[in-house]
Amino acid sequence: MIYEVAMKKLLILFSVSVFLLTACLEKEEVQEQSAPVEKKPVVAVVEAKQESYSPVLEFGGSFKPFREANLSARMPGKIKKIHYREGATVPKGSVIVTLSGEMAEAAEAELEAVEKDYERVKDLVDSGVLPQQQLDHLEAKLNASKAKVKMTKENMEIIAPFDGMVAEHMLREGEEFMLLNPGLTPGFSHANGIIRFMDLNKLFLEIQVDEKELPLIQKIKDIEVVADAYPDTKIKGKIYSTETLVSVISRTAVVKIEISNAKKLIKPGMFGRVKISLPEVKAVMVPRLSLIRQAGTNQYHLFVIENGTAILKNIEIIEDLGDFYAVKGIESGEKVVSAGKTKLRDGVSVTVSSK
Repeated sequence: MIYEVAMKKLLILFSVSVFLLTACLEKEEVQEQSAPVEKKPVVAVVEAKQESYSPVLEFGGSFKPFREANLSARMPGKIKKIHYREGATVPKGSVIVTLSGEMAEAAEAELEAVEKDYERVKDLVDSGVLPQQQLDHLEAKLNASKAKVKMTKENMEIIAPFDGMVAEHMLREGEEFMLLNPGLTPGFSHANGIIRFMDLNKLFLEIQVDEKELPLIQKIKDIEVVADAYPDTKIKGKIYSTETLVSVISRTAVVKIEISNAKKLIKPGMFGRVKISLPEVKAVMVPRLSLIRQAGTNQYHLFVIENGTAILKNIEIIEDLGDFYAVKGIESGEKVVSAGKTKLRDGVSVTVSSK
């Protein structure tokens, strides 16, 4: 009797356990069926294409005179008259400065005295009183005095060596010119002088060019120059010269771009910019919006879609072309994500929009 009662209790307990287990399994199955399926990110793609474009190199630099000279005398003296104001245009051969004539007068007086001595000694030599050697010595002194007079007279006037402009009076009327009188205007020549004289009909724009870019610009003929003071005016320029030596510090060389400045609008010292268009090359193009910049760096990457999967690729930008970039790092024909990239991570499955 006791045995039958125990068996009944075990049977009831087993039945309850089976019931509870079945209920739990059914509940989990219902929960699994009702749980939403995770959706794949939807992205738009464009095809990367290889296209031709003309690379453009951009530089900035300062304008310099095409020619300049610090005009001075070869001997010390007082400045008597400066005939042209600063900024005046002066034709070649014109007298710009006249110096006082005290030294010339002294030289002429000395010459006159030597000439008298020469004539007196010559008479004595001719009569046999003095030897020829004494006359020869005096003749050399006479020639030196004549040369001195000529030099002092020439030194009284400073002549314009070319058509140009008086850029600066380095000394004023009445001041004494000394042989050590440096002009210290930054950015221009540092030498003795009375007048700083410049040819501004043409100017140089001096730019620093990287050693890798030097071979690219040597044969370029059409160069676009713009002065910051006149941003809407484009000026045609051409390469005048390239510095022979490359700086061991910056690895750059100075290149001079020649421009016309007939109206004298651009002044030496102004800042200018230059664009140099290089011959066409081919590169893979991608939309600007497809690139992602890594925070805190200058590195870029983008996503391409391969077999429904987003693949992250590092990109090197070759040229900024406005709405597109010429890049390295992907091949022509690859599908580049153009929209929806913020939802992606490397290796995630995606749905490509058909729109």
